Formats: sequence, C-alpha cells, structure tokens
Amino acid sequence: MERKRRGTRTLTMISWFLLFSLNFIHSVTGYSSGAPDSQCGSLTPGHGFDSKDLLFAPFQIKVDKTEMTTTEKLNIEIKSSNPEFLGYMIQVRDTAVTVVGEFIDLAGGRSLDCSGKTDTVSHSSKDAKTSVKLIWKPTGLTGTTEVQVVGTVVEDYSTYYVKLKSQKIQIEYSAEPEPESEPESEPESEPESEPESEPESEPESEPESEPESEPESEPESEPGAVPANYASKSPAFQGCGSDKNCFGQPSGCESSGTCEFMFSWKLNEAGTKMVWEGFRKGSGYVAVGISEDAKMGDDTMYICSQGAVKEYYATGKSKPSDSTSDSGLKLLKAETKDGNMYCQFESGMSFTAGQSRKKRSIEVQITDRKYHIHIARGTGALSYHSQDRQSTEEPSSLNVVYGSFGAGSNLLLKLHGICMIAAWIGCVGTGIIFARYFKTTWKGEQLLGKDKWFSAHRLLMTLGIVLTMVGLILAFVHTQGWQYDAQFIRNNPHPVTGIITFILALIQPIMAAFRPHPGTSKRPIFNIAHWLVGSIAFMLGLTSIFLASNLAAVQISAIGYVVCCIIYVVMYVLAHLALTGNMVWAKAKQKTEVTPLREKGSAAEKEEDLPGSTFRKSVLGLFSLFSFAVFITLTVLISIGN
Repeated sequence: MERKRRGTRTLTMISWFLLFSLNFIHSVTGYSSGAPDSQCGSLTPGHGFDSKDLLFAPFQIKVDKTEMTTTEKLNIEIKSSNPEFLGYMIQVRDTAVTVVGEFIDLAGGRSLDCSGKTDTVSHSSKDAKTSVKLIWKPTGLTGTTEVQVVGTVVEDYSTYYVKLKSQKIQIEYSAEPEPESEPESEPESEPESEPESEPESEPESEPESEPESEPESEPESEPGAVPANYASKSPAFQGCGSDKNCFGQPSGCESSGTCEFMFSWKLNEAGTKMVWEGFRKGSGYVAVGISEDAKMGDDTMYICSQGAVKEYYATGKSKPSDSTSDSGLKLLKAETKDGNMYCQFESGMSFTAGQSRKKRSIEVQITDRKYHIHIARGTGALSYHSQDRQSTEEPSSLNVVYGSFGAGSNLLLKLHGICMIAAWIGCVGTGIIFARYFKTTWKGEQLLGKDKWFSAHRLLMTLGIVLTMVGLILAFVHTQGWQYDAQFIRNNPHPVTGIITFILALIQPIMAAFRPHPGTSKRPIFNIAHWLVGSIAFMLGLTSIFLASNLAAVQISAIGYVVCCIIYVVMYVLAHLALTGNMVWAKAKQKTEVTPLREKGSAAEKEEDLPGSTFRKSVLGLFSLFSFAVFITLTVLISIGN
C-alpha cells in the first residue's frame, strides 16, 4: 500500500514537472519564427502582457528620408539604444491606417501579406538583435500620400513596445519612363563601341556616388557618449534669445550649443499654441515642468523622447500621474541624430492638468501667469530627478521672449563636495599614515595627554567624520531627502557608496571606544577589524569622490577633476611604499645595533625613535602639503563649475 502511495506521489510530481516545463517553454519561445497573420491590425503579441510605455522605449524606427517619390526606395532601420531585442513586426501605413507598399529587402526576416503582397515584415528567429535594416518601396501609391512606419519591438516575452512610429514621410507620385529610354540609347552606342568606351565608364561612376548620397551616416554617428564640449547643430538651439526662450544645463550653454540637455519654448505664428523643443545628448527622454514655484510639486510637465510625448502632473516627489487635460498636445517631430535626441511638440495655452494634493485643480494659464521652468533628463522608467535637473531662478511669462535665464542655486551641492574632499583627501588619508607608520616616532613626546601620533590620528579622523556628516546633511537638504531610484543607482552608485562610507566611518570611533587593552587576547582581533573597516571606508570614500565627476548636477571639468584624484591616489600609494620600506630598513637596523646598558630611571633610559625618523617626517610633511594642494585644486574646480 505504501509503495502504491509513493508511486502515485511520484507520478503526480512528474506530471506537475511536465506541465511546468511545457508552460516555461511556451513562455520563453512564444512565436520564435515570427508574428502570426492574426496580429496584422493590432501588431500586439499574444503574450498576455500590456505594452510598455512608448515614451521610454529604448528602440527607435529610423528612416533615411522624409520626402520621396514613388520611384525611390525607403531605407528603414530598427535601432536599439541599449538592450537587444528578440522580435519585431513592421509595416508602413498611410493616414487611413491602411498598410501600403511592399518590402523588397527583408534582411533575413519573414514576410506577411496583411493587405497586399509582402507589405509586412516580422522576425524569422529568436536570435538577439541590436539593429535590423529593411528596404521598402511605395508600390501602388498614386497622388500625394503621407505614410509612417509603424512597428512593434519585442525585448523579451513580457516586455514589448507596440506601435512605435517613425517620422512621417511625404510621397509624391512620379512616373517611371527611364527603363524604356535606356534600351534605345544602347544600340546607338554599339557601332562605335571603342570610341564610346570612355563615356560608358562615366555612368558606372554613378553607383559609386549612391552610397555617399544615402544617409548611412546616421547609424555611425550615434556613439555611446557625446563629447562634453561638442557644439550641437540641433534646431533646438536656433533662434535662442531672439525668436524663442531657451534654458539648459549647464547654465549659459544655449548660445554655444554645448548643453547636456535643454528646452526651448515660444508661441506659434497664430499665437494660439505653445511650441516646445527638447534636446539631450545621448538617448533617453527630456522633461519640462511648468511650476508656480522653484520646486516640483502640484505642477504640469511634458516628457518627450524619440518615441512619443506625454503630459503628466506631479504632486510632490512621487511618480507623476497621467494628465487628464485636453491641452491639444501634439508631437510635431522626434529624431535622434549625431547621438543627440531632439523633439518638437505643441501644447495649449490654458488647461487643467489634474488635481493637487490639497484637492485643488492644477491649472495652467500661460497668458495670465508667470511660471518657473524645470527641466530634467533621464533613461528608463520615470522617477524623481535628484541630479539631472535644472530650474529657473525667477518666474517669467512664457509667452514673452527673454534674453537669458538664471538657474537655481546649487551652492549646497558644491559645499557637500568640498566637505567630502576635505574629509577624505585632506584628513583621513593623512590620519591613516599617522597610525600606520608613526607609533615609533616622537617617542616619549605627548600632545593632549596622549602620544603625538595618536593625538594627530584621532584629531584627523574626528574631523573626517564630522565633515562627512556635514556634507551628507547638505546633500540631503539639496535633494530634499533620499530621491534615488534603482535606475539612477545603476547609472551612478555615488549616493550608495557615499552612505556606506559614512556608516563605516561612524563605526570606527564606536569600535575604538570599546577597544581591548594592549596585550589582551582580543586586541589582535580589534586591530584587524579596525584596520579592515577603516581601509574599506577610505577606498569607498575615494570611489565616491571619483564618481562625483560623472554627475550632471554640478558641471565641473571632468578631466581636470579625475586627473587630480588619480594623482592623489598615486602619491598616496608612493607614500605608503616609501614609509613601508623605511620601516623594514629601520627594524632591521635596530636589531643589528648594540645598545649600551643604561641605569634604570636615568635620563639616558629615555626611549628613542626608531631609526629613519627624519625620513618619515619628511615624507609626512611632503604628503600633507600635497594633499592640501589637491584639496585646494578640487575645491576651485567645484566652485567654478556650473
């Protein structure tokens, strides 16, 4: 009986395992050989999940022209800015949402006949992809037609973006008489084939010029990082200060076209709509907020990317909500060129975006009120922007063109950086050297009732902890608390490394307060723990300082800043090597010296420094001066940064 029960349980477990395996296989594979014909209209995978927000799509559908004739071909590319994708389904639709034309180069994909022959392309395998290039021809179109490439890109089974759109393409009908005229010219050239051989070589040069005319440079000109001093030719910068208002980061970058990100705004020609233009280096989104004060909260915001534009309203630092207004928001243009994202859209002049925390309406009255402008950039999901953001210092009328805008102060953030550099480069590094190499120097000499090395070590470490605490408070006051999400931490873990550094630094004096007496059995354990925690804190402190060079909140000379930090680390290591060598030599020398007997209690019995104390003091003095020079240099770089 028992054997029968065991057999039943075994069969049950096997059945559940098989069912789970089948379900898992289905969830992983999906339509690995391409989308089915049943999805021609919706372009939605039948995976049972909702489409992700197109605003934050890491994929883009690019076209090589926005105006063409029916005799030309359109180059289409599905481009990923970061993750690979597994599948896709692409069509070209007219304004009546009818699938038109045909694909003549499928790039290894699978064709579908949704409305006509080969008018849709899907993937043919589940291999990971970063780019797919297709060629489409406007077969069957007459007159003037406006079309748009529409498609769905599948990142994985549960993550996909439905109905991504390209720029709109205007197509003019053109007859094709050329193929008939070419055969007539060939017989004329045959009787004099040798003399005409040179002219025949001239037409052969035309195909060579075609690759130059094709805009294949766009994919090549999308590097992962755009140089900081790169002057963009984006239309967002054209007319700044004369035809429209512009505001970017760092301050004053608008006239030179060197902004990391920016927004411009003006009235349209009829004076009935606001026209906004967003720009940023790299891929992602840019956001602009309209606020009655210098802080975000109960405000209206627009967020645009290469995929779409959306309106939100914010009620503090929580995730913004979709706006319920009818502001006439309309995307006019969106593109990625030379590694930069640009978008243009228009909005209404008077509308209600949503409801505030105090249950009052969040209204926008552009013609009657003055507003602060907040701008920010980000990647991935929408979250509070604690670093990559900028706000105008004073409110202004958005329908009036001003010369320039002053940015809000980031003084607290600069003071935060100066405090941290003073703590970890100015104090802690030197304090570690005192504790490690100067216990046998200044023997018998005391300061504040303790050996000189110990008093110096304790003073420097205490200053380091106090400065770290002050710096941390300044940072939290500036950001109004902890405002960092997982996406921000993945991009730059500076806030996390800084917090861990402070916690470890705080543990050190607590650990020292309960240290065992010298000579006891637990003293070696304390020595190892104290050394280990202190070393990790110091390394993380320097790491945090390095990472600060990549934060956009304070625009500093990244090269000069990083070079100074690297030089400090090199000199710190050299100081340790020099002092370690000195200690090895000094201890060896002490063992070989013959010490004469001295009468107990006499002045001659006074303890002497370990040999080489003059060298150690010289290295300490030079390193201290060098540390101070690095601190001053970094302080100047932070102070003059935007």
